[in-house]
Amino acid sequence: MAHVDRKQYMIIFLVLGVLTALEIGVVQFKSIDRTLMLVALIGLAVTKAAFVGLYYMHLKYETRILKLTIAIPMATPAVYALVLIAEATYRALFRGVS
Repeated sequence: MAHVDRKQYMIIFLVLGVLTALEIGVVQFKSIDRTLMLVALIGLAVTKAAFVGLYYMHLKYETRILKLTIAIPMATPAVYALVLIAEATYRALFRGVS
């Protein structure tokens, strides 16, 4: 396994901070559509989880099969949430349910 220096940890820490600030900005932006806001928040959360897994859990330096063993279970709830959001949007738009 390759050694990770402190500079790289600080860069990832800053990236996670920026992503968190973006999440707060998305929530504070009142004129954004709720569905779009949820999709953006889920995307940002998945991105943050990927950074944590790759760098702080050192998955970046592991074999492909181990990466997939971690990535698939992490991605499944996000995909499921996107399907639920799409279904709710469909119902609201085409069936008149809010």
